[in-house]
Amino acid sequence: MITAYVKRDNKKSVVEYRITGHANCGEYGRDVVCSAVSVLAQAIIIGLTKTMGIKPDYSIDGGDLYCAIPPLDEKRRREADLLLDTMFYTLKSIRDSYPENISIFETEV
Repeated sequence: MITAYVKRDNKKSVVEYRITGHANCGEYGRDVVCSAVSVLAQAIIIGLTKTMGIKPDYSIDGGDLYCAIPPLDEKRRREADLLLDTMFYTLKSIRDSYPENISIFETEV
């Protein structure tokens, strides 16, 4: 099962996320759930770094992806929130379609 951990600050902004595990929804290389979640999580990192010029602390190692958002001014934070909230709601949509293959835990720090 894929597990997504999303941490938000007291203003409800995503400050960190981690995606771990495998969906086991198909054979290796053909697992649509694993592919969708992987592309989504990596696309957010690419959007933050290449499009927005934000430098998150991130690592990708096999079935584990981690991303922490650095402190941002208010304008940049709102912009980053658009990407990060899109990721969160897309993960929820995938979970709604494949509840036995992905779980999401959201916490406030």
